Amino acid sequence: MSTSGRAQRKRRPPPEHEQLLEAVHIARPGDVLGLPLASVDVRSRQSMAQQALRWTYLLRSRQRWLRDAKVRQQHQAEAAQTLRTLGLGAEELRALGEAQTLVVRVPYQHEAVCWEGRVFPWEYVLAAATREARRGAVDGPRPVTVIRELQVQHEVEGAWRPVPREVVVFPALKDFRVLFVNALPTELNGGWTVEAELKNLAAALPPGVPAPRVLNWPSLDELAAELRARPPHLLHIAGMDSHQGLRGLQEAKGDAALVEPVSWDAVAKRPVGVGDLCRVADVMADRRRMVDGLLLRGSHGVPQLVPAQMLAACLAGAARPSYLTTFNVWNSAARLAPMMVAEGATRAALGFQDAFDDSLAEYALVQLLRHLFAGGFDLPSAFSAVWEEVRALPESVDATGVTLWLDGPVFVDAATSAAHAARRLALALPAPASAEVRCAIEPYPELNYAVLHNAQPLFRRFVLSCDAPDRAEPVDVEVAVHLGDEQARYARRVVMRHERENLTADIHVPLTADVARGVHEAINTSLQVRVRQGDRVLYHDSHRLRLLPVDQWRDNRRDGRWLPSFVLPRDPAVVRAVAQAQRYNRVLRDDPTAGFEGYQCVPDGAVPADGRIDEDLLRGVDRQVEALWATLLHDWQLGYINPPPSYSKQLDSQRLRTPSAVLAERAGTCIDLALLFAACLELVDIYPVVFLLEGHALPGWWRHASFREEYMQMTGSYSDALQADESGSSAANAQVVPWHAGRASWDEVRHLVRQRKLVPIETVRLTEHCGFIEAIEAGIDALAERADYDAMLDIITARQRQITPLPMLPTLREAGGAP
Repeated sequence: MSTSGRAQRKRRPPPEHEQLLEAVHIARPGDVLGLPLASVDVRSRQSMAQQALRWTYLLRSRQRWLRDAKVRQQHQAEAAQTLRTLGLGAEELRALGEAQTLVVRVPYQHEAVCWEGRVFPWEYVLAAATREARRGAVDGPRPVTVIRELQVQHEVEGAWRPVPREVVVFPALKDFRVLFVNALPTELNGGWTVEAELKNLAAALPPGVPAPRVLNWPSLDELAAELRARPPHLLHIAGMDSHQGLRGLQEAKGDAALVEPVSWDAVAKRPVGVGDLCRVADVMADRRRMVDGLLLRGSHGVPQLVPAQMLAACLAGAARPSYLTTFNVWNSAARLAPMMVAEGATRAALGFQDAFDDSLAEYALVQLLRHLFAGGFDLPSAFSAVWEEVRALPESVDATGVTLWLDGPVFVDAATSAAHAARRLALALPAPASAEVRCAIEPYPELNYAVLHNAQPLFRRFVLSCDAPDRAEPVDVEVAVHLGDEQARYARRVVMRHERENLTADIHVPLTADVARGVHEAINTSLQVRVRQGDRVLYHDSHRLRLLPVDQWRDNRRDGRWLPSFVLPRDPAVVRAVAQAQRYNRVLRDDPTAGFEGYQCVPDGAVPADGRIDEDLLRGVDRQVEALWATLLHDWQLGYINPPPSYSKQLDSQRLRTPSAVLAERAGTCIDLALLFAACLELVDIYPVVFLLEGHALPGWWRHASFREEYMQMTGSYSDALQADESGSSAANAQVVPWHAGRASWDEVRHLVRQRKLVPIETVRLTEHCGFIEAIEAGIDALAERADYDAMLDIITARQRQITPLPMLPTLREAGGAP
């Protein structure tokens, strides 16, 4: 061959799937390179960042609007508009709607560049924007699977080039290595376990593959050394991410729980040093230290907060990267998973975008392994198959979820595709087809009446699974809670219609037992479970259960959301307070005929299209609230008192007083007074909220019903509702139920307060004989710091979801308390 011929070969451009990416591309079959999005220049990147933050917050708060079909359609239209803003026209969107698989191709040079493209919730936005086009299919709605490709690039002679990838060579089954990493802090072992997850993962491996090697609560050095000594082909990390883990430590051990921070130089890719031990509360309050990552064992034996990139860089020293790394931890899709790919620690990584049902996540991971081995390690096909199965389950969530990152292109040229297909055929193994039913059962160790009253689960998980459900015999489930001489029972025959039948939310017991309703102190009882399939007993065990009294509330991620059940608008003391407030209401409104009509004092048609209402009209609502304040201030003459003893080992547990008890004792705690005031507001049809702060609580109210509706529909711009950069975001711990907005809602709540749509009021000021305006100003000041804020509970939304007041009847002494 001539010299000119060799030069011509050198100048030949690389295949489309290997061409350098300067911006995010959306690829589909037939379009390997993909459609570029406008995110190269600074202005376009800012636009993508704003959209990424807006959609991240919108989806983290999706429980507010997910059930409203009209709002869902509106967000669907907004998703299409977002993609148009990023450079995709109507024709491009129609073309994307015809594909069953879409690939988001993201360039990576270092963590600070194009981070907005990695954290963007592409899965939901692409699915929503193309939903109408997919619904028009002749054979029914077409599902779409979104996969992400990270094109890692390095600098060569001043120019960026894609990092070359080596061909993956799989060993014989007997040499296949699986590593299971338990990243659950030992301080949380009492309330959490990964044993069922390990058992399910081991069962998903085909015969001949050695059992997973287990590494329990390792340090970062121990984990890195294990990967160097025995590089796994599959790496699975279970436990909690930094956000959920630190919150769990705070709930279990209090603010004084310790964590070991570590400084990381992202440019030099090395740890700068380990700092002094810090209180968990201080780390969570510092936005700079509250980064995405994992908790591993530190040098002092306490949890060490390991940033995502530090974890990936330290694990990249193995002789061979793992083929697949799976993170069954929350908030792992945006940084933990892609950083493992970016640093070369793994060829592919799977993570979850936010809070995801733990048992459903485990099911998805198990099915992914089975499809991998059955399909010859065709990861994109296995992932698509798993998503189809998850969508078919009754409890599947139609929003955000699982994210798969790959270091190589999904769509390639015909020759490469044929070579991949031949390799898959050679590696494929038969899928398991057993009709045996497996049980994953984990009861809660403690329950209070509020949980039972709101028909909430007795179990953290109660899942039946089977590889061949069509051949499985029916399963009989029996659950009994012993309550003195009585038993609260649940029984059901389950026909296996899916490979996974989740009974967690279905198992309830009746509330008629006198012990459950009348217990004044915590008692220890037992929970018996029996699962049978014909004559075979699949599971039979008795679990210890601690039953908490009716008036005991726990401020944690699970039980804290049931606080609306302690707002008691029909308590006799609340009825009395509203009757007493009538005279103040008439005086303040200068109307001798005025009554408590709630928002009816604002005439119909007074709400314009922009949602703004004349302040003079809204003052009619404020005056009603002020009248209630005047009654509690002047007529009730309340003082402050500590909470009653709870006799609980949990630091988050507190006994709450009814309004009648507050009146009888003429005193209450901050949360007693907040619940009392919220109950008065609810009785006069003014929509209350309750703010939970660190060690404090106070109520508030919506100044008009339309303001609350706007909040629930989330139709505004939320690009400034959270903070984010290349290391993490404030979106974690956002919202798990429609009425409970978590820490991430602080910016949004503050914005509503500044707009004078939502008003907080410091009810502890009732005990200090302060005026109405001063109490409002104190309430605004109480919400001034992000570090102090924990959650806002919207009481009316809770009522609409059947979260009703507890049947807590006052004693004769309480009911007889006279002002």
